[in-house]
Amino acid sequence: MRKLFALALLVTACKTAPAAKPQVNDARAYYPLAVGNSWKYAVSGSQEEAKIEIVGRDGDWFLDDHRGRLRYEEGGVRDADRFLLRPPFASGTHWTAVENLVVQHFEIASADASVVTGAGTFEHCVVVRTSSMVKKDVTFTTEWTFAPHVGIAQIVTSVTDGQGVSREQTRLSLTAFHAGG
Repeated sequence: MRKLFALALLVTACKTAPAAKPQVNDARAYYPLAVGNSWKYAVSGSQEEAKIEIVGRDGDWFLDDHRGRLRYEEGGVRDADRFLLRPPFASGTHWTAVENLVVQHFEIASADASVVTGAGTFEHCVVVRTSSMVKKDVTFTTEWTFAPHVGIAQIVTSVTDGQGVSREQTRLSLTAFHAGG
């Protein structure tokens, strides 16, 4: 009985030990890309789940089941149009991109955040905030939370009007993932 209790205590301690913060400025630590990796998200205001899976390769590009293309480049990860995560992974790091004639401003809002999702609590996350002016006095913002060895744990979009009032539009929260790569 004592051995069983000790084993249960050891297993519980291992499951609740805090995750180590990655010490590298390489997106592979925050967004594992490999054929077969997949992520499921609860979508706010909906009973449906969103799912994305890496289904193939085209040279350096990883292809997902929504016709998206992702690859690692210069320590970061990018899609076909822009970097989603770019080093150094430190608060205040910023970059820009242009998509469909709209300038997008990216900034690492936090380099050591925690997020609670249906798939668990993730620590030492990098939060990237993207903002763009969609029309006069209206800013569209997306916050991407990248969890170490998991990928995107949460995506939150919001709109801020000219008076500074922000309204959340959509929240995708991770419910399950496979990142065995």
